[in-house]
Amino acid sequence: MISEIFPLRIRGRGLSIAVLANFATNALVTFAFSPLQELVGAGILFAAFGVIALLSLVFIFLVVPETKGLTLEEIEAKIL
Repeated sequence: MISEIFPLRIRGRGLSIAVLANFATNALVTFAFSPLQELVGAGILFAAFGVIALLSLVFIFLVVPETKGLTLEEIEAKIL
């Protein structure tokens, strides 16, 4: 989906930044998990991750546009 969201003129740079952000957040979760688990406990930590997942789901339903069956030009017009 990321490749469909960025306009053609900035797609390469946008995809690079999106992949970098994805890897950075994955690394942050991986390296912070054990210290956070020791600090707050496993139950609270997983509950916090669950809340983040639910907030992400709400964001997707409310903000992210549907792109099924649309051309790249139609998607770009819908976003802008």
